[in-house]
Amino acid sequence: MEHVVMIVFALIAVLTLLAIIYITIYNRIQKNVIRINEAESEIDEALRKRYDMLVQIESIINENTEVKQNAFKDFNKDDLKMSNFDVDRKLTKITDTFNKIVQDYPENFDTDSFRELLTNLKINEEKNEATKAYYNKFTTSLNTLIKKFPSNIVARIHKISEHLYFDNKNMNDNDILDFKL
Repeated sequence: MEHVVMIVFALIAVLTLLAIIYITIYNRIQKNVIRINEAESEIDEALRKRYDMLVQIESIINENTEVKQNAFKDFNKDDLKMSNFDVDRKLTKITDTFNKIVQDYPENFDTDSFRELLTNLKINEEKNEATKAYYNKFTTSLNTLIKKFPSNIVARIHKISEHLYFDNKNMNDNDILDFKL
């Protein structure tokens, strides 16, 4: 009878230890997922703000030069859905084009309000770059956990898969920004 009690206590101790390990691993995985989701939300917000600022800049360019821009024609479709990376890439391309125009016509844009708009755009881009670095940091942490034993089992149980990094053409279809105008 003592052996049965000892075996039951040993089994309870092992199950308790496994439960603690499971909960600890799950919490670590969830911490990374939450931080990744927060970063994605910040990236979405920064992209929307950058879009709005670039629309203002385009309007100013069209008013103050003979260069007529229609840089946002790719964004004008109803229910247009792009990954955050695609939006970021397109907005970066538009920014580069606008910077060249402003350099070609510096006298047309020599106002305090325009300089303030450019400063705000620069701040937005810097914040977005920092947020992407934050996203990638926690993506690395999550992906490392998902690849290691025993956390790979916990991730598989909860159907948590690896995330792709916010770089070049490496965003997946789950990271779609619903960009409606």
